[in-house]
Amino acid sequence: MKVSSSVLRRALAASLALTLTATRAWADNAPRLLEAPTVNLPPDAGLPEGAAVRLEFTVTVEGAVTDAVVVESLRPDLDAQVLEATRAMRFAPAVRNGQPVAARMRFRFRLRTREVTAPASPAASPSGEATAPPQGPTTPTGAGGDTRAPEAPQPAPGQRVASPEVPPLRAPDALNEAVVRGRRQAGASTVMTLRAEELTTVPGTLGEPTRVVATMPGVARTPFGLGLFVVRGASFENTGFFIDGYPVPLLYHFGAGPAVISSRLVGQLDFYPGGYPVEYGRFSAGVISLTTRPPPTDRTFLEFQIDVLRAGAMAVVPFDHGRGSVAVAFRRSYYDLLAPLFVDGVSLSYTDYQIRADYRFNARSRASLFFFGSHDNFDRTAATGVGETTAEQSSGLNYNFQRLIGRWDYALPHRMQLMLSGSVGVDRTTLTNTQPGEPDLSAYGRGFILGERAQLKIPTGRYLTTTLGLDVLTISFDADLRAPLPNNIGGIPEPNFTPDVYTLRPRITQLSVAPYLEEVLRVGPVELTAGMRLDRLTYAAYEGWIADPRTVLRVKVTSRVTAMAATGFFHQPPPFFQIVPGLRNPDLVPQRSWQSSAGAEATLPGGFETRVTGFYTRMYNLQRTSNDVVQGPNGPERQTVSDDGQGRAYGLEFQLRRRLERGVYGWVSYTLSRSERFVPGGAVVAFPFDQTHILNIAASWNINARWRLGARFQLATGSPRQRVTGSFFDADVDRHRPLYAPRAADGSDTERLPAYHQLDVRADYRFRWGPLQMSAYLDVINAYYAQNTENWLYQYDFARRTAFPGLPILPTLGLTGEY
Repeated sequence: MKVSSSVLRRALAASLALTLTATRAWADNAPRLLEAPTVNLPPDAGLPEGAAVRLEFTVTVEGAVTDAVVVESLRPDLDAQVLEATRAMRFAPAVRNGQPVAARMRFRFRLRTREVTAPASPAASPSGEATAPPQGPTTPTGAGGDTRAPEAPQPAPGQRVASPEVPPLRAPDALNEAVVRGRRQAGASTVMTLRAEELTTVPGTLGEPTRVVATMPGVARTPFGLGLFVVRGASFENTGFFIDGYPVPLLYHFGAGPAVISSRLVGQLDFYPGGYPVEYGRFSAGVISLTTRPPPTDRTFLEFQIDVLRAGAMAVVPFDHGRGSVAVAFRRSYYDLLAPLFVDGVSLSYTDYQIRADYRFNARSRASLFFFGSHDNFDRTAATGVGETTAEQSSGLNYNFQRLIGRWDYALPHRMQLMLSGSVGVDRTTLTNTQPGEPDLSAYGRGFILGERAQLKIPTGRYLTTTLGLDVLTISFDADLRAPLPNNIGGIPEPNFTPDVYTLRPRITQLSVAPYLEEVLRVGPVELTAGMRLDRLTYAAYEGWIADPRTVLRVKVTSRVTAMAATGFFHQPPPFFQIVPGLRNPDLVPQRSWQSSAGAEATLPGGFETRVTGFYTRMYNLQRTSNDVVQGPNGPERQTVSDDGQGRAYGLEFQLRRRLERGVYGWVSYTLSRSERFVPGGAVVAFPFDQTHILNIAASWNINARWRLGARFQLATGSPRQRVTGSFFDADVDRHRPLYAPRAADGSDTERLPAYHQLDVRADYRFRWGPLQMSAYLDVINAYYAQNTENWLYQYDFARRTAFPGLPILPTLGLTGEY
């Protein structure tokens, strides 16, 4: 059937008018909050700024709340309290055509905490005005039923309470908010917490929560947008990745890919650039912790995502009237179809999958089971030679891992909280390399992982909170290696163009048993946290106890300004490939670091907050490449890696951030730092990823119910490189080797790459298509095509060089749909 353009235009105009009318009717007649109870928070709530529980519920024609469910969890014990408070809220009902109607709405419950100083009835609000007394939980009986709630006891003096704040309601598809502002997590000197749109709409991150960390203060830029983080001058392997409290080897797929789990399952990202709490360990720099969340449980849910690089889908099925849910997600790239169109002989692909089950037994008890896996594969094959001498060379990297995490949270009497969890998993890595005229080299590694965690939080008085925990991790690593035999002790070897290759099958087991204790003392404006983590560590030739004491002091100078200082010790076992007997050094000891920081943070008007932090880190027992000769059990032998390296890093971090309010968020972060290493002979040299100045500016604006626009700009000093002054021919390997400028204390032996700068932009458009809530986005990395230099490429004899370019302009167009 054909439809004329005039009829179509009239239909679209009528539809638009109807939409505008409906939107205006909602905005003028939406449910209006009349009464909200006080939520009594435990003194050790330890909530980050902007903590929230997202809910969905129905407001009846009588203004009562029914069918309330948690859409986005914060913490089981607090979820239960907020859910009870939500059921006790009272609204003026929505009105349509002059008549009250029931309305289904989403609500973000944030808390702004205050301390009760004396008994009062009614409770005194911060402005001194009387507010409604706190209401207890209620079980609505439906329309027309008795929905009144019994009055609950008043809060005791000194108890921390929270009352919801409600901003004006907007269009029907907008998210309503009531604010919960809590105390930052005790035991952490600095923590940056992101949620909601801040996790998925930052330009240049392709909607991936974990990539937002790269814009935070203290984080140096890494080449090509790789998923590696150089935090406060430490090497990238010194920053740990955690998912639900357990370490994972990586958070990103190859090729600037997304995170290894669906962003829909990420509830919160905590970034500790240093001085992280005692519940974490085994990393000597920072920690990036992802806390997953249960998906919405009020309805069957289906989502798909398609863009030019990948496709994925997620389905959620609730059961038992919303008390439980099962979620399944899958994602697959099609790099392997696109890469050969641009580069011959290259294959790149990734796949990830997740299955999650959650169940809420009651208001106190909740359990979850989360299985996820990731596969990444890279292969490159190229022809070398001319005519009949043509041969193929190839290299490949395959990495995959799986994890199963089970967790049970239980809120005990007297505000005690118990958490028990366990994890099992396996990691597999395969490296291959084939060169014409040379023996094939390969490495296959497999690790079996078993972890257990238990934590009990006990309020031991009015001012004191005790946390006891146990963190156990066992890794059994085995490998199959084909590697060239290193030169041994003796005279100058004769030229050897085809070095001997031998096969090695090592097996190494690492056992770490780490009990920890943390005491938090809160007296007036002072909060003092003292913690101790002990680690019984066994691997290769090492066995012993390591103690990591940590202290954090926070003093509330005014109602808006808090001063803070922290110091502590941290350790990290060496990587497995560095302790393989016969190939590397099984006697390596754990790396150590002493981290200290001091600064201040302030809450400013207009939803802004700022933080200034100075830091100093001293590093010990760093692994370094060595050619030393040591006395072994069978006489002198060559040691290819040593653990006597040392270093330091110091600097200043600044951040001005606008919290996510009324659809606008953003931040400016700046880092001034210096990272150095002490080399044999006494010289102090710059760390290869040292960047003196790092500036990040990010902003995003939710213009209306349909459009969001954002941009991010990066500017960083180039990384240092030791100057190449010439070359010599090495007959042992039949190639030229570079000659470097001698190390100098004044830094004259190094030069820096050109300064790096990049602009990323993003636009999101939301719309409905039948029963689907759709969102289209355009994310453009390097929007003005900056010609950045990531490294130098040298001629075979090092006589000339050219720039190795960074990422070109990379636009990504994507579409998501939610049913």
